[in-house]
Amino acid sequence: MRPYFMTFHVRGEIAGTLLLQEPERRLLIDLSPNPSTGAAAPGYAYPERVAFTLRNDDMIARFRDELSPGDVIEATGTFSQAGYIPHKTSHIDTTFLMLEFSRCGRALPELCHAGHQYRLPETLWMN
Repeated sequence: MRPYFMTFHVRGEIAGTLLLQEPERRLLIDLSPNPSTGAAAPGYAYPERVAFTLRNDDMIARFRDELSPGDVIEATGTFSQAGYIPHKTSHIDTTFLMLEFSRCGRALPELCHAGHQYRLPETLWMN
């Protein structure tokens, strides 16, 4: 029989994080496939986002020490859709468990001068 696997590999901008202590300690990380819109209102700066979970205490500490919203990361891990996990007043049925991550770079704002908009090549600011 062939083994099956369900893994993910993503690159996105960190939209926000939330450290939860119960029912088990974990860090929820929202990643956006698009750079921030710059809007001040929550939910509008990153209209598209996906939530990922870190459960390993060492990885949680490293993530919180090294990264912040606006940073771009690449991450890999596993996902499953099994049962329902209670969260506040609802339940989550699909979980994305992050097993590895690394910083790619920091999203840069568009550069404008004299009515022209410039964009730096990714190779100048991405690792």
